[in-house]
Amino acid sequence: MLTGSTSRAHGQIDSALLSQIPFNLTNPGGKSLAMGGAFTAVADDATAAVANPAGLGLLSSVEAGVSFKRFDETTGLVTARSTATGQGFLVPYPPVTASNSEISSTLSSVEFIGVVLPVSRRFVLAVSYSENLRFRADPGPGGYSYIELRDNRVGGQTRRDFVYEYKEFGAVALENKTYSVSAAFRVTERFRLGFGLGTNRAEFSLEGDAAGAHRIVNRTYRSLTDIETKTTFEEVKEFHGNPLSYTLGFQLDLAKNSGLTVGAAYRSSRSYEGTLALSGNIPAALRDTPERTFEFAVPPDLAAGLALQPMDGLTIALEGQWIFYQQMWSTSLPITSYDGLAGPSPGFPISGQLAELSQPSTGFIPRVGLEYLASTPKLVLAFRLGYHREPARGVSADLYVTDASSQKYDITDPPMSEAVRTVYNGGKPDDRFSGGVGATLRPSLSIDLAFDVGRQSRRLAVSAFYRF
Repeated sequence: MLTGSTSRAHGQIDSALLSQIPFNLTNPGGKSLAMGGAFTAVADDATAAVANPAGLGLLSSVEAGVSFKRFDETTGLVTARSTATGQGFLVPYPPVTASNSEISSTLSSVEFIGVVLPVSRRFVLAVSYSENLRFRADPGPGGYSYIELRDNRVGGQTRRDFVYEYKEFGAVALENKTYSVSAAFRVTERFRLGFGLGTNRAEFSLEGDAAGAHRIVNRTYRSLTDIETKTTFEEVKEFHGNPLSYTLGFQLDLAKNSGLTVGAAYRSSRSYEGTLALSGNIPAALRDTPERTFEFAVPPDLAAGLALQPMDGLTIALEGQWIFYQQMWSTSLPITSYDGLAGPSPGFPISGQLAELSQPSTGFIPRVGLEYLASTPKLVLAFRLGYHREPARGVSADLYVTDASSQKYDITDPPMSEAVRTVYNGGKPDDRFSGGVGATLRPSLSIDLAFDVGRQSRRLAVSAFYRF
């Protein structure tokens, strides 16, 4: 006898729209963006309060800064499709194929505001606001159809395109803002330590549309006229908390006037708490717990890099960043169940099976940046280029049932297991190229312009810093 698996991997809510969050913890500011985010060892403006507070120790005057960023994002989702054809109901389905289902959005926001206050020759303070996560995916009034399995097999009667369909309606929105106080201390002329303490403010919602609350609709076309519709409504309730976050960092000039600096920074945050509430057609396995609590946190990250000045005016920055994605969500919150036949042919009927969700493990991001300065007595121009490779950071999922001996079997008719794995595929890595220019009007005003482009998105930033 086949039974559903009871083990559940740590993951997240199985909203297909939420499975591919573009969660890139690049430091704020046009200079950092233009240099591919390779800024930890460089960090020499007000955004150091967020990137690496040790860099505040390089600043000797009061400085105010602001940065704006525009995102043109395409959330790279897929739709799993397969159509069974042939004579007889036992003809197997062909392999499931993935079709692109991309959702575009444009967001603009202030990503950083900060003020730097030197207290003494060795001690520098800063207060800042930053935004390190802003995501929204809205499939529009037609929803996002993420599984479409069609059955055109003939077996004693004529069947015309019978469909097993799963569709998500309503938008998903998630953002996080941080208000922090940072400090740097010059231990020696070549060694700087930094610390930042902040509080987070996040918003997370599963929004509805004109037709109702956020929902997943499962339609099964049992015949040309008999359509079974199951609608599960979902809502995030009581998402609250102002968790503390902290940053630790250092910078070390390896030798006096050597032009070589190493730096590292670690950022971590406590969790938010929330409740996921289901209504409508709740899967049988979840009817006793229609409301389930969860925790969400901005994932910790560690960055380490070096900055080399091989000649006057030229800086080469190399950096590696580790983001601990597995610490984002505290638990797996399945919403949708699946039916079908599993096991050796002709298969056993399975009903109400839940998928297992797993978010990505630690992601590594290599970064490289170049800056060349050309100066006149009143003007300094900076020309910058950068590159970084974002790892695959989407949610993956598995769907199977087990027998008494713990042997695993897929739901193969229709091929629900293969379809679920296709939709929740873990995402793809993205090579991103960046560049920009900066101008410093001596001695007070600096303006940075930057762009960053990848396979499915573009980011533009403009920053301004004024020294008093």
